[in-house]
Amino acid sequence: MVTEGLLEYVGWARILLLALCFGGAAWLDYKFRKVSNDWWDFWARPTLVLLGLELYLLEADLAVWLTASAAVAFASTALYGRPSLTDIKAGSRVDLIVSIWYLVSAVGLVMGAMSHGQVLLEYLEPTTTLDAEAKRMGLLWGRMVVLLAVLFFFEMAWRFRLLHGGADAKAMMLAALIIPSWYGMPFPTHSTPIPTAMPPALSLMIWAGLAFLLLPIIMLARNIKAGDAGNLKMAWHSFRIRLEDIPNNQVWLLEQMVDTADGERRIEISMRPMRGSRSETDVEAVLAELAEAGSEKAWVTAKYPFLLFVFPAIIPLVIWGDPVSTILACFGLI
Repeated sequence: MVTEGLLEYVGWARILLLALCFGGAAWLDYKFRKVSNDWWDFWARPTLVLLGLELYLLEADLAVWLTASAAVAFASTALYGRPSLTDIKAGSRVDLIVSIWYLVSAVGLVMGAMSHGQVLLEYLEPTTTLDAEAKRMGLLWGRMVVLLAVLFFFEMAWRFRLLHGGADAKAMMLAALIIPSWYGMPFPTHSTPIPTAMPPALSLMIWAGLAFLLLPIIMLARNIKAGDAGNLKMAWHSFRIRLEDIPNNQVWLLEQMVDTADGERRIEISMRPMRGSRSETDVEAVLAELAEAGSEKAWVTAKYPFLLFVFPAIIPLVIWGDPVSTILACFGLI
């Protein structure tokens, strides 16, 4: 009971840490469109303290500690890169030490699979019997494996451009380390069946994604107020501002002058920003051409920082927990 109470305090500390870290990151991303590695490095330290405290309170064995170390080692490459064999041969002590860390962590992961893999068989074959302590430690090891899998998912999401910015991937990796599982967290999902709950960091990303659904409503209301709702094709996702204000705002220009097949020049309006177009590479010239054609305003779409949606997504995460469990519960499926 004492351990459960302490873990609840750790859970609230994690929520506070997540709010402070992502609140500041959202402001930096909005103000400068950049969050430095120093920011993530600073907040990673208390994150690791809380992770270590949880493992200590749960009396984790060596295999669990080393599996958690493997997850941290993998996440660290997002900030510091991977050690180089060339640098090791050149005498880099840092690369050598980090490589040994990776190796020991990998060995620990294999040790965990050998010593705790039977817990999986307990669920696949109900006839298998394990004592309570073995099952508890096996589930703890499994949570560290899931944490490693979630970190790998965010790495792949960045490489395949599902997460467009490096800061977005680093943010979600840190979120996964701050709240590695639902266990001990004061969230509603803590009391729901395990199969219905996504890992906390994925749940946070889903809540952030759902926030994007409010944008069309906000944009349409803004354009109705401004009297620009006549073009419904554009009014639900973009807005018009004065040409002279465009260079001073974080927006993508959606208009440019083009030559038609019959030799005429006209204004072309795109639904989305065209990578590599003149509207992106030579904004000043395009604005000058639009002004010469008599335009005073142009359609633009804002460069919405992803972290600006992740930060408020902490609220539904704390109130409702996992969105998948919440939706299933609404339909009476769990």
